[in-house]
Amino acid sequence: MKTIIVNAKTSEKRIAVLEGNKVLEVNIQQPKHREIVGNIYKGRVIDVLPGMQAAFVDIGLGRNGYIGREQLATYHLSDPNDKEKNISHFIRQGEEIIVQVTKEGAERKGPKLTGLIEFPGASLVYLPFGNYVAVSRKMKKEEERDRWRRFGQTYLQYPEGLVVRTACENQDEAKIFNELEFGRSRYKAILEEQKRLKPPSLLVDANNLVEKILLEHHPENIKEIVIDNAEWFRQLKNQFGEDKVSFYQGKEDIFSSYGIEREIERALKHLVWLENGAYLLIEQTEALTIVDVNTGKFKGKENLRDTVFKTNIAAAKEIACQLKLRDISGIVLVDFIDMKQEDERQKVIQALRGAAKDDRNRVTIHGFTTLGIVELTRKKTRQDLSAILQTNCPTCLGTGKIDSAETIAFKLERELWELQGMDYEAIWIETTKDVKHVFQGEHNQHKKRLEEALSFHIYLTEKVSPIHEYEIRQLGSNADIKARLNNLS
Repeated sequence: MKTIIVNAKTSEKRIAVLEGNKVLEVNIQQPKHREIVGNIYKGRVIDVLPGMQAAFVDIGLGRNGYIGREQLATYHLSDPNDKEKNISHFIRQGEEIIVQVTKEGAERKGPKLTGLIEFPGASLVYLPFGNYVAVSRKMKKEEERDRWRRFGQTYLQYPEGLVVRTACENQDEAKIFNELEFGRSRYKAILEEQKRLKPPSLLVDANNLVEKILLEHHPENIKEIVIDNAEWFRQLKNQFGEDKVSFYQGKEDIFSSYGIEREIERALKHLVWLENGAYLLIEQTEALTIVDVNTGKFKGKENLRDTVFKTNIAAAKEIACQLKLRDISGIVLVDFIDMKQEDERQKVIQALRGAAKDDRNRVTIHGFTTLGIVELTRKKTRQDLSAILQTNCPTCLGTGKIDSAETIAFKLERELWELQGMDYEAIWIETTKDVKHVFQGEHNQHKKRLEEALSFHIYLTEKVSPIHEYEIRQLGSNADIKARLNNLS
């Protein structure tokens, strides 16, 4: 059973998934890193290019999105005899269209779009224009796969489609039917919404963290949800029930209270200690991630072969956890301690596969290479933890990492929330220019809102430093701090 901790009190929104006292996942959403993959928009076709069999759609993000002919619902559902017709037969300039983002835009490219929209759920993916039923290959029993194919054939109406996830295995059909109906209701809701909105408009924010909780976690797998945001608390309470959702009112930041802050700091370090005294070294580059396994302090109790094998088994399990916690994706190379016996190698691969089977992102383990390195890949869905929270260090010319201005500003905001209701009228903070800019917000609006919420004045002065940091210089009366700042100036 999992416990979900939601830190949504400040501008940076964070969700952590715990099993017992172990942090399994951390999802962090900063305003500047707002993801758009999965978002659904009502757009307008700006240009149709028959030579490219593509069209450009304005969805309100500055750069027009790109959609190919094969991604149009009208093409997908057309008569087979019409499949060779030009894109102009299926879409026209000026037309309003509902599209979903499948890939983020780059510096010179707009986002990639599809008209074959999807509504992912915990057990199903509902496709309003799918016109097919697909069953997860991870379901091992053919009779179970056949059961879910029949389910789709029974309950789907043309042109609906369905992707049946592994989570459906051995589940009650009535419960899964309710999830199908929920997908249908979401689609009907956006159809009603788009009638009253002019293009370009956002219809579904797929990266709303409340939505993520609702879609990614079965209520029966959740022991408790603890949240520090009153509005989100009400939403989640309505969905999961009062017995599972509680409102956190402690003065200490919720992630600090549950020990998650410490785990995040640990997840940003290169070195990870294992319980037996061995350790991993994790190095991320633009092209791939390298994990090196070392025995460290672990000496074993029998012989060298036994020590190596036990260390590699423990490392395999921890590596799967670290990939998930850090959200590392792409190519991963693991340099396990050398093993001569093939059966021991295969047991290490089995341990790695077993630990990775619950990962929501697809992990493909390719096995040992001729050099004795284990090669695996993990599907990318968003930026990894380091990319969100850290930036290149100007002091070491990009060879290391420091906390970004956003991370420090949000850390300061969380610390100030812990002072809510204090006896002092004002606080003076000295910080670097970039942190001050992020903390204040556009036209100083964020700082003003925070002062109103916390009931004390916040005075910021700048300091010069090669790293992003802040220091609380004084707590006191308004008059005292103003006088001190006037003397300094």
